[in-house]
Amino acid sequence: MKQLIGIILLSFFVAFAADDMRNGNGFFVNSDYIITAYHVVETFEHKCYYDIKNDTCYKTHMVDYDLESDLALLKLDEVPVAMPMVCSLEHNELPNGEKLTSYGYTQPFINPNLTVVPMRIRMQYRYDGNYSYYRTSGIIEYGMSGGPNFTRDGRIGGMNKSVSLMEENTSNLVKSTEVVRMLRRNGVTEYPNTKNVKKCAISILNSVEVFKSAQLKWGK
Repeated sequence: MKQLIGIILLSFFVAFAADDMRNGNGFFVNSDYIITAYHVVETFEHKCYYDIKNDTCYKTHMVDYDLESDLALLKLDEVPVAMPMVCSLEHNELPNGEKLTSYGYTQPFINPNLTVVPMRIRMQYRYDGNYSYYRTSGIIEYGMSGGPNFTRDGRIGGMNKSVSLMEENTSNLVKSTEVVRMLRRNGVTEYPNTKNVKKCAISILNSVEVFKSAQLKWGK
């Protein structure tokens, strides 16, 4: 009961704190297209890619989404100052026991540093039997949804989906094979240009206007 109350209170706090600026994570698959979680952007009237290093937000629009796998494909509407960093996708499903590392920005204006969470694949499906997901040990933090998980050889093996409520200290990750399927469906080709995994996680905000408001509120 105490755990349930804690979850309810945390959900209320998060909803309240995120009233002005809502954020998630994502990653580029080439210089124009971004993958993120659909639940991150489904309520955003406008969406933008926040380039933390250059303190600039670039407008995007949604090209495709999939409710079952919780994936969304975004396309840049503006040319960024800096070339987006793109890491390779893993095209094969990963075995149980595989180690992954999750990277993401939980509060990009307050803390511009990456949060790092070690993961390990426990099962090849989510608690409801959905094989689009891995269930992993390790808990992703609020704000990390949509961000990438990397294999030991630096490939994106999954995307952060949610914390599992069915088992303690576990999370759900969308398999990279689902990402590849969405890209193929839309004729999008991957163009990796770096093996530096820390450069491939990006922040997604709900609008450029809110970004500007946050600049005034928190500054840089």
